[in-house]
Amino acid sequence: MSDAPGTSAIIAAAERLLPGGQVELVGGRSWLASVATSDGRYSVRQLDPTLPAIRVDLIHEFLAQPELLHATPLVAQDRVGSLAFDARAWADGTPSGRSFVEGEWRELHLPADISLDRLGSMAASLGAFHRTGSSGSILARLPDYKVKETLTAARRSLDLDERRLASEIRKESRARRWLSAARPLLTHAEQALEQAGFLREESTVIAHLDLWGSHIVFTDDESASFLDCSTIGAAPAAVDLAQLIARSGVWSDERVERALQRYADELPISPLQRRVLPWLIALDAIPACGRLLVRAQDERRPLSDSDCRTVWAAADLQLELLASLASRFVPAPPRKNRYNVRRQSRENR
Repeated sequence: MSDAPGTSAIIAAAERLLPGGQVELVGGRSWLASVATSDGRYSVRQLDPTLPAIRVDLIHEFLAQPELLHATPLVAQDRVGSLAFDARAWADGTPSGRSFVEGEWRELHLPADISLDRLGSMAASLGAFHRTGSSGSILARLPDYKVKETLTAARRSLDLDERRLASEIRKESRARRWLSAARPLLTHAEQALEQAGFLREESTVIAHLDLWGSHIVFTDDESASFLDCSTIGAAPAAVDLAQLIARSGVWSDERVERALQRYADELPISPLQRRVLPWLIALDAIPACGRLLVRAQDERRPLSDSDCRTVWAAADLQLELLASLASRFVPAPPRKNRYNVRRQSRENR
């Protein structure tokens, strides 16, 4: 059987896992279906076949924890050859963001403008998700998230997107504004994170590591449910918090303090992680914004006018975030002493 997702494969999996249910594909995703049964509504998915079997088992073990809060519990699972499928409880509520399907298991996720109160509720839910889901046994078997590698990846992404956007950067444009904020932010982020030892000595949680709004459902009880969970890893809590803040609106001290306070109501976070949070946010937003700018101008895969406007609006949100971070945390270059400049000029004559 092919690894590529297909309507027949996901429908067959839904019928095996939840017999008698009414099956519908979700948002044009051939690997994801909604199944309505007499007991309630569920999602059935084919997991990305590039995930190793041991990784799939860890995801399922994580979602099967009875004490886990703010996730979609595992209901059933099976395999057909090398293909893995599962059924999970459906999260009722409102998705907090949008994404465009770009291919098999590939989506272009967009940041969203989340209100202050809702951001606080999401942060509290994230704290509970970390507190109740971080089983020591599973944590010990998950790959470690390495902040230094993320910094390297952000620098590589910046260089690549700068080349792709070179013609736009030469003129006054979004791309030029992105680069003018991104370069100094990345330089100072490297210095700050190196001083923090790249958080190597910090305690870790089972982090989601893919906290886009399209993976967060805001529920009727004013809390959040975190979907997918295929990217979970062992990471300092600040990494997930940085993703949540970076992808949920512009920077402000009030928004960050609200998120930190509500998160700490559920799980303490160390002073060091608090201190480096702006730099982790920058590491997330720089490549995310570059990716949006490149996608909006990709003539080989043109977006519709409506979708293009949506992507530009999402990029503008990230540009505002980066500009605020740069203004707040990047020191202004030292001003030259006009007397010394004139004196040096006379001496050079």
